[in-house]
Amino acid sequence: MYKFAAASTEERIVFGSARPGYTDDRVNEWIEFMQMQNIQRVCCLLPKSHLNRYSNLLDTYRQIWGENAICWAPIEDFCLVESEVLSARILPFLATADRHQERVVIHCSGGVGRTGHILAAWLIAGRGFDRQSAIESVKKTGKNPYEAVIAAPFKGRNPWRVLTKLYLLLDNCRNFNNSSS
Repeated sequence: MYKFAAASTEERIVFGSARPGYTDDRVNEWIEFMQMQNIQRVCCLLPKSHLNRYSNLLDTYRQIWGENAICWAPIEDFCLVESEVLSARILPFLATADRHQERVVIHCSGGVGRTGHILAAWLIAGRGFDRQSAIESVKKTGKNPYEAVIAAPFKGRNPWRVLTKLYLLLDNCRNFNNSSS
């Protein structure tokens, strides 16, 4: 349900998912599902244009899980996260969840591309995977870290440049200091 899956078969803290539906009832059903999975933190990757379809999604999350248990890091559809957002906001949020053994779900819209490359980044930064192992592990869960690369020509971008940016982004995750966050 909701394409909910751990970042890898061994992962017990960081999970990925699709977004909740747009109605309040669908949001509540999504929240109930996540609570049944013992999710204690949420990292939302939806950009403002997607959040506008909800009555108050981030506020609802904050009411349920608490202010410090929510990370909003907007990424546009078929795009990669900015390096600074990944290293200064997302990875520290995930590292804190890991230190406290608090299960966290990362979600974009479909739960495949944006979520997929963030999960791969976590496996490198937080679990010591190499880039290819991280990508393959995430792909086995039904997510696709390459989605932005595949969509690049349809967005007027050079897929080779997007691939290079993805690899650089993931390779830089090896330098993330999990203990300092």
